[in-house]
Amino acid sequence: METILIVCAVIVTVAFVALVVQAVLTLQQLRHTAKAVEFLALNADGKLTALDPVIGAVQSVTTAVSSGWFKLAQVFYGMLARK
Repeated sequence: METILIVCAVIVTVAFVALVVQAVLTLQQLRHTAKAVEFLALNADGKLTALDPVIGAVQSVTTAVSSGWFKLAQVFYGMLARK
């Protein structure tokens, strides 16, 4: 009976050590990922301002699409789809 308890204690200890090792590795990876995200956030500001002309062009296209001629085309398509 004493041997079974010793074997169980050794197994539980090994499992706990494996859990601790995995937790440490996971926390190291999490720290590395957080540093990468911070670097990306700090450098993204300058890059995103370069996209302002593209965003403006997309906004003008969406404004044109949602304007009257598109709504007229939707009404016309709706009338054709009913027949």
